[in-house]
Amino acid sequence: MLFYVIISVFVSDIMNFSSIKSPIELYKFMEDNIDYGININNKIYTWDLDGEFQNTCRDKWRLKSSEDIINSHYGICFDQVEIERDWFLNNNYEFKTIFIWFLFDYSNTYPTHTYLVYKDNDKYYYFEHSDGNNKGIYEFDSYEDAIRYQLDKHIEMTKNYNKVGEEEIKHIHIYEYDKPVINSSFEDYLNHILNSKDITDKIIK
Repeated sequence: MLFYVIISVFVSDIMNFSSIKSPIELYKFMEDNIDYGININNKIYTWDLDGEFQNTCRDKWRLKSSEDIINSHYGICFDQVEIERDWFLNNNYEFKTIFIWFLFDYSNTYPTHTYLVYKDNDKYYYFEHSDGNNKGIYEFDSYEDAIRYQLDKHIEMTKNYNKVGEEEIKHIHIYEYDKPVINSSFEDYLNHILNSKDITDKIIK
């Protein structure tokens, strides 16, 4: 009977997702159903800078399908963007998925982030759920303005943990990327990003 109840809950979550009609409804669905973290066999890893979460990301994390993320109720930004991608694609929106990081040639604790920007009625919207400090849907007149806004937020957040001066900012890279292969490892995922379209020069002038 317990198995039946669990399956019923999972089916209900997926059905709720399929009935979403607007970006605002999608955001509310994610607020109600998705937390930031990694769920591996029902062991939950939540964010920290230096400890078990970082090691789990690097060594054990695999990119989930939207259905698996919804069923597990946890996903890092890489995962959560795939829920967003599937919904915006299925609802015929024009959108881009974006990856930002500080690219150094040595191991470091500078954060990465992924998010989605979509177009609606000649306006551009930065859709953010996984970044707890910037959650929401933000409107802009241009695609570039949306990305620059998030860039400023990313730099501001990074300053809480790392040095960010003129030299470090030179190492920021921003990419538009297509859907990665489901079940990609962290290394596979980053290789996918590095083979994507680098738009840094278009954004940082």
